[in-house]
Amino acid sequence: MHARISAAPRSALLPIALAVAVLGLHAQAAGLADPVTVWDNADNPASWGFFPDAMAVGLRGTTPLGSLASLGSGSAPSGEVDLLYSLGGLSYRMRTDGSAYEHYLTSSAAFGDAVSLGLGFRWDDTSSASPLGCYVDAGVMVRPTDFLSIAAGLAERRDAAGALSFDYRLGAAVRPLWLVPGLESALTVSGDAEIVGGSFAFTAVGARLMLDEWLSVNGRYSLGDSSFGVGVSVSLSGTETGASYSAPVSAAADGAAGFGSAVRVGRATRQAARVFGKATLVVDGPGAFADVPPRFDFDTGIGNETDVWFGQAVAAIRRAASDRSIGALVMIDPPGFASDARAQEFGRAVGAFRAAGKPVYVYARGMGRLSYVYAAAGAELVALDPNGSLAVVDAASVGLYFKGLLAKLGVETYNLQSHDTKTAYNAFSESGMTGAERAMLERYVRGLAAQSYEALDAARGAKLPGGAAAAIGGGPYLDPRRAVEAGLVDALMYRDEFDDAVKEKTGDAPTVDLRGYARERGLSWGAPLAKKVAVVYLSGNIIEGEGVAGRSIGDSAAELLAGLRDDEAIAGVLLRVDSGGGSALTSDHIAREVKKLREKGKPVVVSMASYAASGGYYISAYADRIVAEAGTVTGSIGVTGLNFSLIGTLEKLGVGADGVSAGDSGLFGNPFLPHREGDDAVLRSSIEYVYGRFVDVVAEGRELDRARVDELGKGQIWLGSEAFANGLVDGIGGLDEAKAAMAELLGSSPRFVEYLPGEAETGPLLSMLGASSVALPSGAAFEALGAAASLVYEISAMGNGLLYLAPEYMYRNR
Repeated sequence: MHARISAAPRSALLPIALAVAVLGLHAQAAGLADPVTVWDNADNPASWGFFPDAMAVGLRGTTPLGSLASLGSGSAPSGEVDLLYSLGGLSYRMRTDGSAYEHYLTSSAAFGDAVSLGLGFRWDDTSSASPLGCYVDAGVMVRPTDFLSIAAGLAERRDAAGALSFDYRLGAAVRPLWLVPGLESALTVSGDAEIVGGSFAFTAVGARLMLDEWLSVNGRYSLGDSSFGVGVSVSLSGTETGASYSAPVSAAADGAAGFGSAVRVGRATRQAARVFGKATLVVDGPGAFADVPPRFDFDTGIGNETDVWFGQAVAAIRRAASDRSIGALVMIDPPGFASDARAQEFGRAVGAFRAAGKPVYVYARGMGRLSYVYAAAGAELVALDPNGSLAVVDAASVGLYFKGLLAKLGVETYNLQSHDTKTAYNAFSESGMTGAERAMLERYVRGLAAQSYEALDAARGAKLPGGAAAAIGGGPYLDPRRAVEAGLVDALMYRDEFDDAVKEKTGDAPTVDLRGYARERGLSWGAPLAKKVAVVYLSGNIIEGEGVAGRSIGDSAAELLAGLRDDEAIAGVLLRVDSGGGSALTSDHIAREVKKLREKGKPVVVSMASYAASGGYYISAYADRIVAEAGTVTGSIGVTGLNFSLIGTLEKLGVGADGVSAGDSGLFGNPFLPHREGDDAVLRSSIEYVYGRFVDVVAEGRELDRARVDELGKGQIWLGSEAFANGLVDGIGGLDEAKAAMAELLGSSPRFVEYLPGEAETGPLLSMLGASSVALPSGAAFEALGAAASLVYEISAMGNGLLYLAPEYMYRNR
C-alpha cells in the first residue's frame, strides 16, 4: 500500500506543522505505537518487524543545553551517545553517558502487515542480578487497519536482592485523516501509558505530521516530567537526519538538544532528486514478466535483483503516472509478451503514463509485433540499434499435423470432436487444416491483425506514410534503415547515444529501476478498513488432482473457492483466469463453486488474461461480471475426445494382442484390440451430454437463450472484442478494470488479497534432492523432447474424462 501526499494538500498542512512544532517533540522518544525513524524503533523490540528497510546504521547524541557552553573552553559537553545497527528484524544498540554502558539486542518478526512480535536482551552494569546475566524484554505491535496502531511491551527488572518484577508499556496511535484522499498518513496522534509497581499512569501524548514521505515534524508532551519538545526528521537518499529540542515547563530546569544521523539501505528512503526534482523510471531488459505472483516473494529489500511479475509491473507504471517524483519512462529492450492480451494490458498502462503528460523513450536491439505495437510505438523517441531489427509482421497461426507420422508408426486416430470447429485434436487426426478450422483461424488472426492496425495507427499514425496496415504488412524490417524509412523508428542509435539523448531531454534526471520502484514501501500501516476481496489466480491447464500454483488448475482451486465462500471476512472473489481448458470434471467442480459464491451473496468478477477458452470459459460463466482484453482468446464452448488404435504399431513390431472378457464392456476402448464403432458411439454420447451441460451452464450464467449459446458454441474460439459484441463477456479491459467492476458491485472500494491455489512448483533445491525428473542434456533437440514430455504429462494429468482444449494452444502466434 502506498499513501502518498499530493502537492496541493501538502501546502495546506504547513499551518498544522507549526501547531505540531508548538506542541513539541522529544525526537528521540516518539510514541510507542508510531515508529517512523530509526530511533523510534529502539523503544519497542516488536517495531523492527515493521521497519521498512533492510539495514540501518545510526549514531545519536543528546546533551543538556547548559553543557554546550563547555564547547567554548574546548571541553566536550556531557550527555548520552547511542549507536545502533539493524539487519532485517535483528538489531543491536549501545548507549553510554561516558561512564556506564547499556546494550540491547533484539529480534523481531512480522506476520504480514498486521502483527509483529519482538524479543530483546538488555544488559548493563547491574544485569548481574539476573540469572541470565541480562534482562529480557518483549513487545508486540498490532496494526489491524491503516489508521490504528497498538503496541505493548514489558521490561524485566531486578532489585538488589534479585527479586523479579516487570514494567509494562502501552501505546496507541491513530491517523485521523485516514478518510481524506492523499492525506491518509499525513497526521498521527499518539499516546503512551505504563504500569510500574502495579500503578497505572499515562506518560505522554504526541503528534507527528508527515509533510511528505521524507519529512516529518513531531511533537510530544511528557506527563512524567512535564516537558515539551520539538523535532524534525529528514530521510533522503538512504540517509536519515534528525534534530530535537526539549525543555521542561519549569524555567528553572535545563533543556536538552539532540542530533542523530543514520544510513538506511532498502525500499523506504526517497532519492533526494525525486523530492526536489523528477526521476526517470527505467524498464531495463526484463525479458518476459511472470504471469502470476510468486508463491513466496523472497525480496531482500536491497537492490534490484528480484524480478517483478506482470501485474506488479503494470501497477507500478500506473502509479508512476500520478507520482509527481517521476517525470519520464525509459524502456530498454521492451518486455516480450506471450499474447496480444498481455501486450494490450501493458500498453494501456504505458498509455496512461503518456496521458499524464509524461514522455516515454524506447531503445531496442530488436522487437516483435507485440512489444513494438503495444509497448513502444507511441513513445516520444523510438531508437533501434544500428545492428538491430524490427521483426514486425502480421499476426499468423501455424500448426503441425501428425496424421502421416502416426500412420507410419501404425497408429490410427479417431477424433471425437463435438463440432468440426472444436479442433484441439485435429493435429493428430488430420494432415492439414480442415475447411472449418481454416475459416475459424482466419477470422482469429484477422481480428488480431485489425487490433494491431488500430493500436499502431493511434500511437504512430501521423508518422506512417502508408498507414499501420501497410507498415506491418511490409515487415519484417531486418535492415534497420527500412524501419526508419517506414516511420516505425525515429532513429538508429547505439546505447550510449540513446542515453545521451535521454539525458538531454530529461535534464540528466536520475533514474529509478522498475524492480525497485515496484517494491517501494510507503507510509501505510495495516490493511485499510475496507471490504476484503480475494484475487484468485487460475493459470494453466485444468487437471484432475491438486494442481501446481501458477502452472495448472486442479481440485485445490475448487477447495479454495469453497473456503472463501464460508469465510465471513471475504466480501467478493475476483478470478484471474488464464487457461485454455482441460478436465471436464474439474471445470464443472470449479464452476459450481463460482455459482455457490453468487448464491451466498458474494459477487464474482472474472478477469480474462491471455486465454479463457473452453474449460477456461466454463469456470467463468457464472460470474457476475466478465472482463476480457480485446485480444483475449475465449469461447471454444465445445467438447472433444480422442480414441486411437495401436494394432498397426504392434504388427510392425511383430507383437500380437488378444484377450477375453466376461462381456463386451470389458474390452471397451482397448487400443491394442481391433477398433469398435460401438465404443466410439458411447464416447460420442458422452460428448453430447457434456456439451449440453456446457451450453446449459453458459446459458444460465450469462442469461442467454440456449439456442443462442449453441450458435456461439460449437467449439468456436472468439477474441475478447468479438465475445463482448456477442454477450459472452461484459467489458474490455484488464485486471484494473475488473477491480473497478468489483468495487461497483460492492458499492465501495475494497482491498484485494492475492491467492494462488495449488502446490508449490518444484524448485532447483528440490530438484537436486530428486523431487523432479532427471534433466535432459542441452540442445535444441533435447529441449523439444522435453517440451513434448511436458505436454504428454499435462495431458495425462487431465485424467481420463473428456477434454476442453483450446485449439490455439496447438499454434504459434507471432
